[in-house]
Amino acid sequence: MMDLRGYQQGDEFKIIELFELVFKQKMTLEQWNWRFKNNPAGKYMIKLMWEDKKLVGHYAVSPLLIDIDGEDTLTAHSLATMTHPEYGGRGIFKKLSLALYDELENQLGCKAIWGFPNNNSHYGFVKSLGWKDIGIIHTLGCPASSFEKSNSSNKVEKFKEFDQSHVEFIQSKTSEFKIKVKRSMDYLNWRYTQKPSVTYKNFFIENDGHQALFVTKIYPSSQKPSLFDLNIVEGFVDDYDLLPDYIHQILLSYDVKFDRVTTWKNLFDKDHLKLEKIGFVPVLPQTYLGARPHFALDPKFMDLRNWYISMGDSDVF
Repeated sequence: MMDLRGYQQGDEFKIIELFELVFKQKMTLEQWNWRFKNNPAGKYMIKLMWEDKKLVGHYAVSPLLIDIDGEDTLTAHSLATMTHPEYGGRGIFKKLSLALYDELENQLGCKAIWGFPNNNSHYGFVKSLGWKDIGIIHTLGCPASSFEKSNSSNKVEKFKEFDQSHVEFIQSKTSEFKIKVKRSMDYLNWRYTQKPSVTYKNFFIENDGHQALFVTKIYPSSQKPSLFDLNIVEGFVDDYDLLPDYIHQILLSYDVKFDRVTTWKNLFDKDHLKLEKIGFVPVLPQTYLGARPHFALDPKFMDLRNWYISMGDSDVF
């Protein structure tokens, strides 16, 4: 007989074992603690299915504060769904999900579950779990060769820790959007300076009254395995005419060869056209953005036109 219950201290070791069995990759205890224990918005939103002492199912969400029209709102970002390979087809994921959603809605006051379902999970989320589609987010890409030359003297400075001046600049660049992840100083440092096993480079530029801030990482190119993509995970820019110079200098800060520069930008964001002018076009991959809203949530939440979206809002990057 199977037993469904919430996380208890020490379960993380079995969770890590199941993760490695299902996804064929390692998860360290440090990574698990960062995501589920040290999250500044809260911790341990996890449901588990057991058969005796064997963990056979897992569903976890990560608490996340969303700024909804100027109001801090507790939501949860949908993350790792796992079913033991020997227990597929028994409805374990649906049972775990509905139990977790019930707890979030009725005990924790969480106003929505949201995230980026992949091609394998999207159908089940919408068909069986009450999720609704907000939109599709496409990746924008531009050949790295487009940024090989620069005559600019603009200096791109790296920094380690986010401070309040960075937060205020980001707020100034996202103020027009009614829905966005609350990029507080605690959140930004947790997300980009404390995350284990992933190296981000953070850049801030001030030049002749113009500012820009970037968070970047690299990933092996899916098209050319010997080269890399530069992911602009976060990008906030005063003057897009200077963006090619900034990207040129950021590329030079890495000791690898690049194929593409990629980023996310909502189609309804006015800066989308500025990226198009530079040469960014839609490329693969694309991803769904969806949510299961709870309570009488502001209808703006389900309208993609209101969202500020970056790669950093996804746990993939």
